[in-house]
Amino acid sequence: MKNKTNIRYLGFRSTNQGGRIFNFCVWGPAVADFLTSFEIPARFFAGADRLRLQEGVGICYAKLKQLVETGMLTEVPSQLCLTASDLEQYREVVPAAFKRRPLFDEAGHKIP
Repeated sequence: MKNKTNIRYLGFRSTNQGGRIFNFCVWGPAVADFLTSFEIPARFFAGADRLRLQEGVGICYAKLKQLVETGMLTEVPSQLCLTASDLEQYREVVPAAFKRRPLFDEAGHKIP
């Protein structure tokens, strides 16, 4: 068995305010199954420099991966709200795992 920590994106849901909550599961030899969610407020999905849904997934994944790699996962609450600083830091990050799999919107339509 590999000695590797795994992160799996489980999906997202919309908030009542128009933001998104992205759900993840982390597991591995040093980590018991751990569920966590990252909220991105609606204001980040609006305006000229808005995030696309696909970017939100990648940014949350990158932030969680950093927490896992730095050993800070034990300090992570079950839900985090990303800030403008987080989005700026990770905006250009597109994990390879999300390049391979198509993403779908709330209605189940493939997102180009």
